[in-house]
Amino acid sequence: MKSFLVTVVLYNKRPQEASTIMCLSQLSAAMKDNMKVVVWNNSPQDFASSQKAELFALLDGIELGYKHNDGKNLPLSAIYNSTIKEYLDTDFLVIMDDDSIFDESMFEKALDAIEKNPEIDLFLPIVYNGNDIVSPAYMNMFKGHYFKEVNPGVMTTKHVTAINSGMIISSKYLKNSFEGYDERIKFYFTDNDFMSRYDSSHDKLFVLDYKMKHTLDFYKKGESFEKKKRRFRDLRRSFLILMKRQGWLAYTLTQLYLFVYSVKFSIIQRDIRYIFVY
Repeated sequence: MKSFLVTVVLYNKRPQEASTIMCLSQLSAAMKDNMKVVVWNNSPQDFASSQKAELFALLDGIELGYKHNDGKNLPLSAIYNSTIKEYLDTDFLVIMDDDSIFDESMFEKALDAIEKNPEIDLFLPIVYNGNDIVSPAYMNMFKGHYFKEVNPGVMTTKHVTAINSGMIISSKYLKNSFEGYDERIKFYFTDNDFMSRYDSSHDKLFVLDYKMKHTLDFYKKGESFEKKKRRFRDLRRSFLILMKRQGWLAYTLTQLYLFVYSVKFSIIQRDIRYIFVY
């Protein structure tokens, strides 16, 4: 049986508040035997000893690595690069956000697909946010949209992107060919960064016959302008870095698109200050 390393980043959540941790805790003993988990705690404060004990109890039977990032909210790109360099000694890396919902059949279907498609290095569940399929999705330069329907099986990588959570990536590819995440892209668009790099060397990925539930919250309700501004600035800068790699035309068109988007967002938020966030 192929082995998995699952990486999870927590921020200001106790272990039992993270649906991903709870789902991992419910896997069978046989599945846990072929799995490792590394939990990165990006929270300002480390877990209390009781919370650490809770985490290890929930993931009993899984080889567990835990790291508090000294109160720093480290970029996802840096965390993923460190995971690959420091912890990846399994056959596949599985990236999970803390709020995904899945069960053992996702891994079972992944194992079956991996056995039948050994030449493919990326396997994706079909991810739903409510009734919308959010991954995989279409993206051509700055323009993207969700697919209304996705068929399981082999899919071309051309103009296809995906969200981080649920990605199952071959360690062989990550160790031998992948040049690493661009750490200037900190949080938003780390998944697009990976997909653009994967597309440059692969023409196929595999979509699992599995539906995973996930929540997309670009902005949390009740956030102050300052917090929203930081998120918006990170998204904007990361998007431009990504598009600049595609050439001056993509970069210029993305700047125009982001200006229009900032005007629209300012109207939605009823706050003109978003137009001037750079």
